[in-house]
Amino acid sequence: MNRHRAAFSLVTPAQPTPGTLPDGHLDRINALQAARGKPALKETDLIARPIRLFGNQLTSYYTRVPDADLRALADQINTSGGPMLSAHVTDTTPIGTYYFAEITPGELNPSPEPGQPSQVLYLDTWAYWLNDDTGQGLVRQIDAGIINEASIGYWYGELICSITGSSYWNSPYWAGETYQITDPDAGTTSTRLCFLWTTGNVEFAEGSLVYRGAYPGTRVGGATDTNTAAQFSPAAPAGPTPTTRFQLAASQDMADAFKKPRDQQNAGNPTPTPPAPAAPTPHQEDPMEKLTLKLADGSARTVTPAEAQTLLTDQITLALTTGQATGQQAERERIAASLNVEPAKLEDPRALETLASEATDGRAYREDLLNELQALTVTLSGEGQNAEAHGQRARRAYGALSITDVREEVARLRAQRDALIPNSQLSDTPDEPATPAPKVPLDYDHA
Repeated sequence: MNRHRAAFSLVTPAQPTPGTLPDGHLDRINALQAARGKPALKETDLIARPIRLFGNQLTSYYTRVPDADLRALADQINTSGGPMLSAHVTDTTPIGTYYFAEITPGELNPSPEPGQPSQVLYLDTWAYWLNDDTGQGLVRQIDAGIINEASIGYWYGELICSITGSSYWNSPYWAGETYQITDPDAGTTSTRLCFLWTTGNVEFAEGSLVYRGAYPGTRVGGATDTNTAAQFSPAAPAGPTPTTRFQLAASQDMADAFKKPRDQQNAGNPTPTPPAPAAPTPHQEDPMEKLTLKLADGSARTVTPAEAQTLLTDQITLALTTGQATGQQAERERIAASLNVEPAKLEDPRALETLASEATDGRAYREDLLNELQALTVTLSGEGQNAEAHGQRARRAYGALSITDVREEVARLRAQRDALIPNSQLSDTPDEPATPAPKVPLDYDHA
């Protein structure tokens, strides 16, 4: 079963001097210490204050806890204690420990407001913390009225609609709203407030010191006597006050826990059928009799509804035709720009023939440059048998580039070739024959 966490707040009740405890309280604290396998504490080590932590009235979320579950929370604190936190922050260590709890009867109201109990019950607790510098600073803030409210955090298993008695998530009603409900057996109708029971496997999690809680009338410290506490409390409201950010700030993480989408039929208050629109009188002009339409060229035309469809069809056809012509002209201009000619020349057959001839000459010129580039690469590569392959690779690489790039590479290779033979004449002129050496007569006498 899923477990859900709720965080609500109430009150605290006298402030013993730091280092002193009410009679019997040290025994309770040390009983918890023994159960945890920890050493006994001394009265002078501790500071304790009463905290009215919760009750059975409606919270600002329009939730209530059953009386039996409220008593179960008190039993759990008395048996196992529980952590005292600051503002429900659960990722830090506790600042104190709850060690005592009891259920205290409150106001008795034979005719309670919708959703409220006739007998108010409070979960009154005590918590202790260390009597050190930090603890004394905390108790000074409590006794000085700076920290005044507390808030409970507990786990529960189910969220029950007060009207249907079943899961709130399947209920056609919404928490905080009132409905006229008819009893099919008695045939009577009564006003019912939809609120939520948080119940099932209730388990105490923590109690926090907060600046404002979700449970009405919270207080930390102060008098333990219920009647004394009541005289300092404001008059009880007729019902839970409207949910505001201020009220929920102590447990803002719970604000969305009780929300559900409004995609179900509201069974309690069905939506009334809207009245039919009044028919126009004979002398009234039907506002739909004439339509004024603004056309694509900026003009306006007033037509009847029957004429409007024909006009719109004509406008759509015109827009499509105009758009097609505009697209064709744009494509023509793009092609002309790529050929570096005026768009009008694309319509002239003679101009197109000239372009074709120039293109043919350009292809021949490009081919000659690539042939020379390949030959120069072979000459300069010096790779022996691999020279030809090197030249072919260069041709393929430059074949994908512009003619300007090819021309520049050929010029570079020519310069590189000429630099290798700086004093030679690189031409097709045949070399002049060398001057023959003078003939020397043979000396046969000494042969």
